[in-house]
Amino acid sequence: MKAQIQYFYCMKKSAPVLYKLSSAIVDKSRTYDKETLHQAARVVADTIGTAYSGVETDAFQRALKYKVELFGNGNTKIIGTEETTSLGGAVFYSTLAISSTDYDEGHRKAVGHPASMIVPVAVILGEHLKVSKTEILKSVIIGYEIATRFSNSRIKEKITTYSSGRWGAIGTAATASYLLNLAVEQTMHALSNAAILSPSMLGGSTDVSTGSMSKEGAAWAAQSGLQSTLISKEDFVGPYLFVDDHDDYDNSILISNLGKSWLINTNYFKPYSCCRWLHSAVAAAIELREEFNELSGIKIGIFSRAMDLISNKYPKNPVQAQFHLPYCVAVGLLYGEVTPKHFTIDSIRDKKVMAIIDRITVDPDDSYNKLFPARLPSRVIIDNSGYAPLLKEVISAPWDADNPPSDKALYQKLVDQAGDDGIKLWDYLFNY
Repeated sequence: MKAQIQYFYCMKKSAPVLYKLSSAIVDKSRTYDKETLHQAARVVADTIGTAYSGVETDAFQRALKYKVELFGNGNTKIIGTEETTSLGGAVFYSTLAISSTDYDEGHRKAVGHPASMIVPVAVILGEHLKVSKTEILKSVIIGYEIATRFSNSRIKEKITTYSSGRWGAIGTAATASYLLNLAVEQTMHALSNAAILSPSMLGGSTDVSTGSMSKEGAAWAAQSGLQSTLISKEDFVGPYLFVDDHDDYDNSILISNLGKSWLINTNYFKPYSCCRWLHSAVAAAIELREEFNELSGIKIGIFSRAMDLISNKYPKNPVQAQFHLPYCVAVGLLYGEVTPKHFTIDSIRDKKVMAIIDRITVDPDDSYNKLFPARLPSRVIIDNSGYAPLLKEVISAPWDADNPPSDKALYQKLVDQAGDDGIKLWDYLFNY
């Protein structure tokens, strides 16, 4: 025991930044204001609702075929289904469902989707441990904070991928550490093990532009974060100097104002089931759809990174379609919405959509490049036969932090996907 105490003292002394982060994670004395708890409930509702659409996707159904072989039998329910499996399997499949439709929320500073990984761990592990609803919401707030801080603090010159799985396991480990009442030193190892087990991803746009069903590695990150925390509870030692003895993170960003405000309050939600980078263009197209007489041509101006995601003239599968700017704009112009039902094999072969894609040209805009990633600006110009061209520019994507959706809008999105289960979930989450 004396040797162990000395070892933990050495950890605190040699890894002060990680120690401070871990201390904040497991602090049970902190109070949370009602507004932040309400926002956490909004995030949970929106994320679970997305799982109900995700379980219908081809990607989810294919992965589910090997549920028993991969995770064995168990009685933990996969969100959005009646299927059961082990604790780790439920986290994996629930996260896979949430990320499969690209309908899940995100955060600008994360440049990704914290809740897709944090919420399944919080809800599934929280219910497994039989903790209160409030404790589950607190664990979401904490995990969201840590995940976003780790993504945002990465040294930009070293970033090879913006895929959420690259940093998400650290956030899920924070959530699990809080729920499991880990000691500070155990939490340090949970974060350390999660960091080393995080999926590395391929970098660039390769992870998503090809239509990869593994998407951003979110399911693997969530599973890794949970696994890392459970073994750390038994004092399984991780590389705890991964922050303090390396230069991959800006430590001042990691710990600045820690616990004084919460990043979950400045997240964004998604009205469209596609990559967030495309939302401004889709919003512009939908706003113009009632004004034109005949589509003779459509010109889209956007930041260059969004163009990197267009790997084929027409998307080859539903996942590729979620990142395909011309496809999503064409769907918005034709149907006035872009929801999970527009991303099936039949949908991507819709001849009416393909005919609109044929009329679309996409060009980079240097002024928009300067605003990315803080903003996701775009411009749509429709050549309106016989009339003046129609133009719409959108600088800030809809449902962003500076223009958040109402509770009513999020409730409707939830119910549209989850039906009666969505109504029950909303009543449960917001019945304080």
